[in-house]
Amino acid sequence: MPATLMDRRTCLSGLAALALGPGPARAQAQAGGSDTLLVMEKGDHALSFYELASGRRTGRVVLPGEYPHEFAVDRAGAHAYVGLYGARSSTTPGPGGDAVYVVDLRTRSLARTIDCAPFRRLHGVRLDARDRLFVLSEDRDVLLAFDAPQGAERPDRAVRTGGIKGHLFSLSGDGESAYVASILSNTVTRVRPFDPAALPQAAATGLWPEGSALSPDEGLLYVANRRSATLTALATEAMTVTRTVPTRGDVVRVECGPDGGLMLANLKDRSVSLLDPGLREVAVVPLQGAPVALARHPSSPLAFAALEDDRIAVIDLQARTLQGHLATGREPDVMAVLPA
Repeated sequence: MPATLMDRRTCLSGLAALALGPGPARAQAQAGGSDTLLVMEKGDHALSFYELASGRRTGRVVLPGEYPHEFAVDRAGAHAYVGLYGARSSTTPGPGGDAVYVVDLRTRSLARTIDCAPFRRLHGVRLDARDRLFVLSEDRDVLLAFDAPQGAERPDRAVRTGGIKGHLFSLSGDGESAYVASILSNTVTRVRPFDPAALPQAAATGLWPEGSALSPDEGLLYVANRRSATLTALATEAMTVTRTVPTRGDVVRVECGPDGGLMLANLKDRSVSLLDPGLREVAVVPLQGAPVALARHPSSPLAFAALEDDRIAVIDLQARTLQGHLATGREPDVMAVLPA
């Protein structure tokens, strides 16, 4: 088996070992290499590394400032870029943070800090296919762009989002289009970071839009409207709503797989919904805790949901079942898988 691929049996036996304690399953899980789950533990102000086969935390980078939150990992798996939000949640008052932390994932250390003042409450963070970095300033409603973030000292460009309190965004692979969900203006806007003369184009999808995901062909944007309890499909070229369906209530995150299937993190329902590309719910996985973030494994049918009770739920998407939990530090949130 190639070293870059994860052995699903090894991972699942490791998860079983978490529940069963010492024994053959745990020994088998520890015998081979394992992928790493990178987890932002915002309550501990730290980025932590968890070995998936055993569930052990193998490293941690403590970050300065209050509540670092969203992050993105470059294509080489060499660096993570972390936005300093500076507040516990979107409803927490205060000025927030104004830095982006560059974490060296190989040495597991803080490499440098990018000063983004006067732009604050840095939340949404994305990288395009060329590893250009985009960071959303919630207090200024500005999307910042860094052409070469590994060595950047300041943002290279900034564009207005056209909304109020932009919290999260989705990004096209080429970085030419960003779709910003603004929770106070109740809008989703398309902005063109590299076309400064282009005005934001807005659509109304529902109340308190937050989590979103692009379809594999980027022709549709799926937007979760928390206070409307709906999921909207938005045609990205025309910026028009094509369909809206009800949800289980208070969906905070949306993930879209390569087959077009969707995962929804149902905060209020304490579950994950699995939808087919036609937006039909095909399964619901109870989680025993409220999910706040989602991640998919890139090469196995595993997904991860960060829970409010300081655990990560591990879900087998093929079996549509909860496989186990990983114990974490305080307030786990955004996650990424680092292949072995």
